[in-house]
Amino acid sequence: MKFHFQTALFLCIAITVFAQKPMFDPPLSPRVANYQIDIALEADTKKITGSEILTWVNKSRDEINELQFHMYLNGFKNERSTFMLESGGWHRGAELEKDDGWGWIEITRMMREDTDLISNCEYIQPDDDNIHDQSVLRVKLDKPVRPGETIKLNIDFNAKLPQVFARTGYQGEFFMVGQWFPKIGVYEAAGDRYAKTGQWNCHQFHVNTEFYADFGVYEVSITLPDNYVTGATGVLTDKKINDNGTQTVSYYCEDVHDFAWTADPNYIVVEDTWRHVSIKFFAHPGRESQVERHIGAVKHALEFFAEWYGDYPYPTLSIIDPAYGGLGAGGMEYPTLITAGSFWLLPEGLRLPEMVTIHEFGHNYWYGLLANNEFEEAWLDEGINTYSEIKVMDQYYGEQGGGQVSILGLNISDAASQWMGFAMLPKRDTIYKFGWKYDRGGYASLSYNKPGLMMLTLENYLGETTMRRVMRAYFDRFRFKHPTSRDFINIVNEISGEQMDWFFDQALYGTVALDYKVDKITNKEMAKSYDGVFGNPLEIVTPAPESENDIDTLMSETDSADTDEITRYENKVIIAREGEFTFPVDILIKFSDGSDIHEKWDGKDRYIVFKYETENRVISAEVDPERKIWLDVNFLNNGKSLESSRAGVLKYTTRWLLWMQNLLHIMTIFS
Repeated sequence: MKFHFQTALFLCIAITVFAQKPMFDPPLSPRVANYQIDIALEADTKKITGSEILTWVNKSRDEINELQFHMYLNGFKNERSTFMLESGGWHRGAELEKDDGWGWIEITRMMREDTDLISNCEYIQPDDDNIHDQSVLRVKLDKPVRPGETIKLNIDFNAKLPQVFARTGYQGEFFMVGQWFPKIGVYEAAGDRYAKTGQWNCHQFHVNTEFYADFGVYEVSITLPDNYVTGATGVLTDKKINDNGTQTVSYYCEDVHDFAWTADPNYIVVEDTWRHVSIKFFAHPGRESQVERHIGAVKHALEFFAEWYGDYPYPTLSIIDPAYGGLGAGGMEYPTLITAGSFWLLPEGLRLPEMVTIHEFGHNYWYGLLANNEFEEAWLDEGINTYSEIKVMDQYYGEQGGGQVSILGLNISDAASQWMGFAMLPKRDTIYKFGWKYDRGGYASLSYNKPGLMMLTLENYLGETTMRRVMRAYFDRFRFKHPTSRDFINIVNEISGEQMDWFFDQALYGTVALDYKVDKITNKEMAKSYDGVFGNPLEIVTPAPESENDIDTLMSETDSADTDEITRYENKVIIAREGEFTFPVDILIKFSDGSDIHEKWDGKDRYIVFKYETENRVISAEVDPERKIWLDVNFLNNGKSLESSRAGVLKYTTRWLLWMQNLLHIMTIFS
């Protein structure tokens, strides 16, 4: 690991051929949408002027008569955009400075060969009919793009970056630039994903949604002041110092579906490697102590993902530490570039940097390589990624304490933290829902927490070996494609050899709660003898004693039998299903002599009674003793003991954990 304190290097010289092209031969993806972008950044005004050449291939059998573009920066244009109406100008605890913090983008020219299509452009609002929203642009073509044909557009555009409070923009001299250029949507032919007829999938910019795009090749050149240090998606292919105090840096990446970049004259760049991957960490002064934590975490993630899912194919990975005041840019993912975020003197036992770094790296698989539609099925990337994050945190940090938190004697695993977020809103809505349609709230819980725990519960049901095969098959079959929820479920059913729709119907598509409890434990001492007549009274013969000695002997034998008879108990344990979610459960029942019994129940009835006639009393019972069912909404009722101290400890421990969860929410601004 080595440090580079970079300012204005390479004076009056040009550095060329930093990386070779192409990266991949043959291509890894269909390369539907390809961009050549050349821009200039005015650091003082926060404005971008530039041009792009879009080369788009019609892979469908349809004639395409219009194109649709995302114009994401217009979400920050005014208070009446859909993004601003939904967010209220707040995102992840950060607020937009409205004096001069607005952002926007406009196209000034769009040429198809010799025809300028600018007059054919209009803003549309396919999601909410908000006429003030300008985050989607439609252009009607002068002639159709036929099946298999390619269209090339030369586009000139201007943009103003917003003050960063939601992913992209500036804070002082710091720039984190994402979703910043005119970006074509995805054309879905009939049969693609859920499309019944050919259609453009190009949603407006919403506060609770992210992105969806086709794969392609990006060649991007950026001109900016020569004292800035830059990082970007892909590899640096050229850097030259210009005569006017600026520099031009060029980046190249293949088989990705987005491009982001960052610039700041104060960056401290730390380099490291993992196998074939060149890792760069872009830190800010005063946070050098956090560097090893981020790089160590991303190496753990690279190793785990490669072993469980498949190889990370790209040669680079950049981790961005946002500037002071710019944490609204933190906790975000782009191809080969992620943003994390650190705090000064953050104790090692509070592993927020590790957690965020692992999570955002994971998105280079779930969203990056498997490019699901984040607008419509956010759980496929956020939920599966949360599951992956839990696995990495547990494997590499679990033995050091709680995984996510190990401080002041308190240990909290990542899974436990996710559960606390889920248990606050267990029945609020379904996981499977368009991201902007959670009208009652709960997007984070239902896109991150619950689906992550759904996946963990699924693993514990199928077994880790089977789950690993499921995940590997899903990755292998759908990388560089646009998978759906149904695709994932089909893989689960196939690999497991079991029809698992019953599980997903409840967990993914339903709102029912899973809650099993120990309802009652009773143990009644059985009588040693019973009054009354048993059997046929006509056949009962009591021989008369022949002498007083016989009477004494009979009484003595009777007294001895009463003294030696062992006390037995009639024990009952009632396990009840409180929620409507049915799931098989294990039950651990313990007896007074230290023995125990493990029971299984399919969980379908409203309750079940276990009876034991034994010489020992049942002293406790516990549902799901190994904590395999992470979708259980109430762990407090999982156990019951005739010894009250354990229940009290569990009660107050859970309250302490909930208090700590609230503290973590305050400290963590990342999703």
